[in-house]
Amino acid sequence: MEAVQEKLSIYKALLIATKSLAQENTPDEVLRAACDALVAASERICLAWMYLGNPESETIRPSYSVGNASEYALNVALDLSPEMMKCPSRRALTKNEPVFIKVNSDPSFALWRENALRYGFQEGLALPIGDPSNPFRALVVIFTDTENYFEMIGMEPFVAFAQLATVALHQARMKISLETRASIDPLTGLLNRRALHEIINREHAYAKRTAKHFSMILFDLDRFKMLNDNYGHDFGDDILLGISKIALETLRTTDWLSRWGGEEFLAILPDTDENGALKIAERLRQKIENFSIQLNTQEINTSASIGIASYPRDGDTPEFLLKAADAALYEAKKTGRNCVVEAKDKREVYSIASKLTSAIAANKLVPASQMIVDLKTGKQVAEEVLARLIDEAGNVITATDFIAAAMELQLTHMVDYQIIKQTMHRCALNVAAGGFPLVHFVNISADLLLHQSLIQELFAEAQAACLSCGVDVGPVKPIVLEITERQLLGDISAVKAKLAPFIDFGMRLAIDDFGSGYSSFQYLADLPVSFLKIEGSLVKQVKEKRVRQIVKRISDISKDLQLVSIAEFVEDAETADILCDLEIDWAQGYFFGRPVLANLPPPI
Repeated sequence: MEAVQEKLSIYKALLIATKSLAQENTPDEVLRAACDALVAASERICLAWMYLGNPESETIRPSYSVGNASEYALNVALDLSPEMMKCPSRRALTKNEPVFIKVNSDPSFALWRENALRYGFQEGLALPIGDPSNPFRALVVIFTDTENYFEMIGMEPFVAFAQLATVALHQARMKISLETRASIDPLTGLLNRRALHEIINREHAYAKRTAKHFSMILFDLDRFKMLNDNYGHDFGDDILLGISKIALETLRTTDWLSRWGGEEFLAILPDTDENGALKIAERLRQKIENFSIQLNTQEINTSASIGIASYPRDGDTPEFLLKAADAALYEAKKTGRNCVVEAKDKREVYSIASKLTSAIAANKLVPASQMIVDLKTGKQVAEEVLARLIDEAGNVITATDFIAAAMELQLTHMVDYQIIKQTMHRCALNVAAGGFPLVHFVNISADLLLHQSLIQELFAEAQAACLSCGVDVGPVKPIVLEITERQLLGDISAVKAKLAPFIDFGMRLAIDDFGSGYSSFQYLADLPVSFLKIEGSLVKQVKEKRVRQIVKRISDISKDLQLVSIAEFVEDAETADILCDLEIDWAQGYFFGRPVLANLPPPI
């Protein structure tokens, strides 16, 4: 009677799982449901684990496990060695038939016997699922604490379930063949960015669940644009195809490779720590360096810069790991190209960036304002709003201590967005309360301009803020957008188009650090600038005759173009007097006042 009841419970469990077939669930969902239902149906089933993928993979490991002995599955990894190929699970996939496991006596199970007995296993079943002619297969492995369990239950319910699940796999393959087109880069045949994002999330979840490592290698072809421009796009395509082939040959069969974008590639290395990733990355770098393409009588070579990030050392989320890999790649480019840089070399940067991310989530990224005065009258006419970070201990961290890390890990847009949004809100409250509409200078980085959705949100916030204050301040709004020319080298017309809604709305534009680079005058020609903020290092040296002449010329240019000139970093009365004599309009710096946290009187 007990055997009959157990058999009915197993039938019922597998019927529950097969219901999901009719609901067009994925094979992964169907097999998970089967494992869950089997363990829930019987106290005698200690563990059920599953694998879904290519049975000839270099390593087979459980993608899901359930049961009071599920910890056992964490250490299951079946490679292609002769010993492993004889094990029950590999044999079941090879022969495409169920294989019983007698834990105490099966010689092919000797490698796992000691550990299995520790968890109370007596008997098991490796159940293959899928068409043996297709590389997309599945395996469900079940362990019980009872001898002769499968003889007592019979094979019928398991065989029936395997047949139904095989149909589900076939249907999934047809669906996958259609979806593959949207997941493959048409030139190289590699996975595209969207497809690899899903794999990154999956590998991260597995690594987190099993406390194992995984790494990513981000590499970019050096001077590819120059080669593409000089020799043509067809030649550029040949290079990308050649590099794709080299990378596939260098990486292992268990690794994933994608064309991340343009001439940039990203590889995901499961079960690989930083040392293993470094060896593979260096081998890849050498092979790319030795690669060449014949063009007429020329041998054209290229090289690659490579960044490595590893979980958990370099980040605990996929997003942070990608930023770490990108920062390491940037460092490789900056230090001479054709080299490998590990993310560990930038730990201080990641630590600061982690604090920044936490502060943004906890609303502890706050504005601080520094007054801007009219040099002739000494009265305040505006303020620059700067970012300050409040850490977990309540310490105030100035932008100079975190903005470099934010720029390196491409987090500047988050800083700008938060500060501009808070400034617009504070400005609206001040005007609504009858206060003088003080001019607020806020920084807007090239990084923020790349995030169109945030730009649109800020424009909507600006419109809402103006409506909420209930006062018509006129066509000129009290917000000035500060751009730094060193960050905006590139397509000025694109910058102008993104800023146009704000300019049309009545906001004005300022160029910060004017005189620090080579594009200042081009920006004056192409952008509707209203303010020039003079590079601080020039202001600090203005007591020198040669520098005074430079600042005077900037003052003259400002007057000729009807722009307001502003000097930063004014730290003493003598400097202020010199600037006033040079007819600089406004100034800011410690001489007039240090930045002060909004609504908090103590200076910082």
